Amino acid sequence: QELIWDSVIDTIERQLPEIEARAAALSAGSAAPLEASDDFATPRYVTALDIHCMPGGYAEPGGIAAGALYDRGVYLYAMGYMGPTNDDMGRSVANYIRRKMPGFAPKRILDMGCTVGHSTVPFKEAFPEAEVIGIDVAGPQVRYAHARAAGLGHDVGFMQRNAEATGFADGSFDLIVSHILLHETSGKAMPAIIRECHRLLSPGGMMIHADLPPFDLMDPFTQFILDNETWYNNEPFWGAMREIDQIALAKAAGFAEPRFDTAPMAIMEFAAAAESYTAEAAESLAERDFTAGEYAPGGGWEVLIGVKS
Repeated sequence: QELIWDSVIDTIERQLPEIEARAAALSAGSAAPLEASDDFATPRYVTALDIHCMPGGYAEPGGIAAGALYDRGVYLYAMGYMGPTNDDMGRSVANYIRRKMPGFAPKRILDMGCTVGHSTVPFKEAFPEAEVIGIDVAGPQVRYAHARAAGLGHDVGFMQRNAEATGFADGSFDLIVSHILLHETSGKAMPAIIRECHRLLSPGGMMIHADLPPFDLMDPFTQFILDNETWYNNEPFWGAMREIDQIALAKAAGFAEPRFDTAPMAIMEFAAAAESYTAEAAESLAERDFTAGEYAPGGGWEVLIGVKS
């Protein structure tokens, strides 16, 4: 993983003044809110090490450099498999909602752990009338995300807030999503985040957390291969998160019937051309077993779903 960052960081540093100037101009032209401060109390589970071996980590204070580095590095990490704007997870979950719940029309949407907004923007595209807000504990990420969304032609709000205690009022959102957030938190933070989701949702509102599957849904060899990330890629909660009973966690937070499902990958739909990508084709891909070495479980993302009664 170090080679990924090494291949990107020089280009970021060389162009940083220009990138910062363009980001400032884009953010100034956005009607959506931006909230970030270097005085923010970032959780230790984010600052104690450089997650994903990214130099300086996600929350290195000041500017947008860490956001720009993350944006380019993730594209290489995924080898383009997340699409030209790295948005496959968000697009996949948004497509899943529209396909499975065609009558669901959220007015306010929250993306927790949004980093640079790769998976946030697709929800504004899918639900253009909704107010969409992304939150993250890393200031450089939300600053970059705000400018990036504006550059893509969307007014999306980004705020530096902790998903454990967001500060939003009870019942503020109809839909709460996250995309590979849960495995980058901690054993104490994860239950708090699920409880916060329940508090923030309006009656009938829904949370969907997209990640890779729990270990009990994988064969032992695949568990072993994936756990490499825990030990050698600065992902200390990667393995531990997959051993947690997430269904029990969601029930304890107040969700009556939480469940797992698989959201078929949007990139597969794009590659097949939408008109020939049937619901049956999507489901057959999603139902494949996860195999070690694949970027996503078979042909989709594992999602933890909970609806507030």
